[in-house]
Amino acid sequence: MGVPGPATRLGILVPSSNSNAETLTASIVAEQPDLGVHYTRFRLPPSLDDPVDLGVLGEAPSLLNDAELQGVAFHGTSGSWTGIAGDQDLCAGLKSMCGAPATTASLAVVEALAALQATRIGLVFPGPGGIASLIQEEYAAHGIDVKGISVPEVVMTNPEIARLDQSGVVGLMRPAFTRDVDAVVCIGTNLRSGYYVSGLEQEFGIPVVDSAIATIWHLLRVAGVARPIPGWGALLALE
Repeated sequence: MGVPGPATRLGILVPSSNSNAETLTASIVAEQPDLGVHYTRFRLPPSLDDPVDLGVLGEAPSLLNDAELQGVAFHGTSGSWTGIAGDQDLCAGLKSMCGAPATTASLAVVEALAALQATRIGLVFPGPGGIASLIQEEYAAHGIDVKGISVPEVVMTNPEIARLDQSGVVGLMRPAFTRDVDAVVCIGTNLRSGYYVSGLEQEFGIPVVDSAIATIWHLLRVAGVARPIPGWGALLALE
């Protein structure tokens, strides 16, 4: 008789101001009894311009390592504008520290777009327009053409982003659905856009890649336990 509890243990590093990561992920894997997800928190740098590296994460990766994981994810999107290459370096460091393959939300989104064969996107970002323009430049280097950008009129803090209701979230997303895009991407894992992905996909007929959903999708793949999970949109429905 096997050991009781989930056979696969996954670790997620969550920014301390993020209140979406655990609850959304728990909802997604609620009917996947073989998956156990374990979390630890860290404090983001004060400026969005600062890259996140192992120094920023501090003791968090080693605490996750104690749980003997099969995969690790950094639940943050800063690499989308500070550079995907930096996230690749971060993953190498996390793999060394945790003894398990690693991904980040930024890497996961890029991989998700490749899996969906989407190269022309509408970008939704709940932060400053200047940062969104940097995301556009970084994506161009990876063959992703950002056709349009939707950002809020007023810059919000991470907790304020988390407090947006359905009207606020969907209202921010809608302008990104233009005729010349084959996917919409929501960058910001504290933006609760994941709950509206399926409905908006049905309405507009194109995939929506939410960075928080993409994180768990790619984490399952790097951990070798990928499977379709219905009800959360086209990405998680992939075989």
